[in-house]
Amino acid sequence: MKKIEEMTQEERDIYLIERAKERNRKYREEATEEEKEDFAKIDAYIDRETGYRRSGVFYEELPKDHLHNQSYKERLAKAEELNGCKFKEAKPCKDRFAPRDDFDGPKRLFGAWNCDGEKVAVVRHPSLILFRMVITILSAIAGFMLIVLTLVHTFPVDYLYLSLAGLFITPFLLFKFSDALRFIDNIEFNRHTGLVRTPYTLFRKPFYIPIEDLEYVVGVEVKSARGGGSFQTGYLSCRKYPEKFWFGHAIGLGDGGNLNDWAQINRFMDITQPIEEYYYEIMEYHYKLDKNAHFNGPFPEVMKKYFDADDCQVNRMEVW
Repeated sequence: MKKIEEMTQEERDIYLIERAKERNRKYREEATEEEKEDFAKIDAYIDRETGYRRSGVFYEELPKDHLHNQSYKERLAKAEELNGCKFKEAKPCKDRFAPRDDFDGPKRLFGAWNCDGEKVAVVRHPSLILFRMVITILSAIAGFMLIVLTLVHTFPVDYLYLSLAGLFITPFLLFKFSDALRFIDNIEFNRHTGLVRTPYTLFRKPFYIPIEDLEYVVGVEVKSARGGGSFQTGYLSCRKYPEKFWFGHAIGLGDGGNLNDWAQINRFMDITQPIEEYYYEIMEYHYKLDKNAHFNGPFPEVMKKYFDADDCQVNRMEVW
């Protein structure tokens, strides 16, 4: 067998492909049962996609009339109409803005980040989730204290029912309450309108703003003790905001965010290119649940044409 240095480019490519296949085959043979199940899911996903290709549906072009096709000035005017007032320039931000095309960093579009193909919903920080956690902890402590005080005969036995409320009923109701109002905490990036909707706050209702007037500022990286990992902080800063809105133009992000998240959101909002495959997994998740990005309504009807109804999988080469 020739040495790699003596091979032609074509021979080298074939050799590397065969070596990669051999490594993959060996890895699969030595894989755990859980890993084998994951491999089976990946193979099934690829087989379904191959079926879409062979049937021709994969290459069919679909209408894109759901996209806004508006200039920045037109979208700015639309935002002012929705807000009920003109915009004014915000004070210059002291921190440096992050680039919009830096895809370096971990991919993290689950949890605090959701997408249904029409919108990307990002949880702000601090949010109702933090409030729920605090109340849940306090309720559990109060419930436990009631049990102890009842057992030592400080309170009558009837107080045991209150302890159950503190330990179980209150946390459950808070969970259902905050889940139903998830959209209040969400920053909404709408690809179909080209606008971003800010979340509710204690002193300010949401307003709409073009994506071009929103910037991401990278904060400090918070590292855990004993080298257990790190957490990137960051926030969104508005270059301008509505005249009638007085309280703040900085928006904290749930999970902190990173440069890759911000770059992917800007790519998502760019209607000159299809939606990146980066979003397919979570879009398929929302399609399967029939929930939009906020989990407060059905999956967008206009996006269903890009999915196979039985497989709950994207069956088109491009998703717009």
